[in-house]
Amino acid sequence: MENLVEYLDESLVPLEEKTKTYLDVEHNIRLLEVELLSLQSIRPDFSPDSQDAEQSASAGNLSRKLNDKEKRLAELVEYYKALRQEVINMLPETNRLFELNLGYGPSMVGYFTIDPETHQPLPEPVLRIVH
Repeated sequence: MENLVEYLDESLVPLEEKTKTYLDVEHNIRLLEVELLSLQSIRPDFSPDSQDAEQSASAGNLSRKLNDKEKRLAELVEYYKALRQEVINMLPETNRLFELNLGYGPSMVGYFTIDPETHQPLPEPVLRIVH
């Protein structure tokens, strides 16, 4: 951190907040994926489309939990994609890291379409968050 001016730039506060939200949603998606895997391991033959999934009360309850969590996961993934695009749109420029304060010291966020080392176009653009 040779230049603290960028790190303390007030105009980057909305980007900091959006990035924190993005990271929180990413964390929640990971937790929900683990929960889903745990529930599926209780009933490995679970299929949300199967007709016999509701045969017993406990199986029905488990199926309902799985379906609810799968729906929640799908919603979170859509929100995550929207947040990703919002973070990208808020960045002042591409192919550069910007220093932010994400609450635990200096962090950097950038959207890259060109590899910074080889200067070749990337096959798929990358949002990088270093924290």
